[in-house]
Amino acid sequence: MLKKILFSVILTIMFISCATLQKDIDRFSLYRNKKAIVKDFSPGSPEKLETYISGFNLEELTAVPPETEPYRITPLEKWHISSDKTLTYERWAFKSSFFGKVLPGDALFYVIQQNKLQNNPVILWVPGFGVSDFAFRFVKNFFTAEINAGYNVVIYIPPYHLERQQKGKSAGSGLITASPLHNVQEMVNAVKELRMVYAYLKNRNVTTIGTWGGSMGGAFTLMLQSVEKVDSMGLMIPVLDWNTFITPDDLFPRYQRAGFTKELLTNAYRLISPVTYPLTVSPGRIQIEAAEYDQLNPIKDIAAFAAKYGIVDIKRYKAGHASILLNKKVYADYTAFLSGLLSGL
Repeated sequence: MLKKILFSVILTIMFISCATLQKDIDRFSLYRNKKAIVKDFSPGSPEKLETYISGFNLEELTAVPPETEPYRITPLEKWHISSDKTLTYERWAFKSSFFGKVLPGDALFYVIQQNKLQNNPVILWVPGFGVSDFAFRFVKNFFTAEINAGYNVVIYIPPYHLERQQKGKSAGSGLITASPLHNVQEMVNAVKELRMVYAYLKNRNVTTIGTWGGSMGGAFTLMLQSVEKVDSMGLMIPVLDWNTFITPDDLFPRYQRAGFTKELLTNAYRLISPVTYPLTVSPGRIQIEAAEYDQLNPIKDIAAFAAKYGIVDIKRYKAGHASILLNKKVYADYTAFLSGLLSGL
């Protein structure tokens, strides 16, 4: 029943171009996240956070053995797309010491493969917060575009989502908490999990590895390209600076009473913010899809990021952060971007 109600709401939004409504939906998402943090406000130790920051090195903390490979490969019985190509579907699981045997557990990837890995290109597809089986009915359009362009597709399942989601909890519940140290360590571990599959793909002699990252996934892929060679990037409403929204001003007094300063919190979230790291991918091989009414990643910040690095393929949609997937042009523009990549444009 809940899914039917949600689907009805989404269909309603599809026919409404009200900027205020779309902004309000984003603001509600921020309010809901803040409410979850306040409900169990355990920010941890500022001293431990300071120690972590002082010894931080992204490349070292996310390093994986070059011989890394999945310990379990099983058939994927869902997330199948319509295609006239012969496709195989697999689930790849990599051992992750960060969580151990407790959920979210091992690093997990869904794989849609049309060719052998060797001598063929791959898109490493990294979704944002809240990805679910329900979202598949929209995001499958990205996979179809990638398959049609000749890529194999490897899809990252973030912690606290899908099979890595705790029973009875909503998608993403537990990922972002009141503890900045927990939040930063979880995000850094996600980059390490991406490097696991990256190492495996390189060992299988794929020709190139491109990425697609949405929202939080955009932050992960931008961090990944600072430590690994990435051929191309599709970025949709990417989180560029977590400090923009993760610690609302009205929450700061609680942190202050627990011994945290604004500078300490800013420095912590800077560690996982793409604005901190260099861009190594050629600007001509990057596309950014931005939402005009986005309340999490302001359009002006995304435009400034694009201008700084000379990224000219930036698309703007009259949508909010939560509603951008409803715009069919998003998928058409991404399809055109992939065609340009393979034709050498």
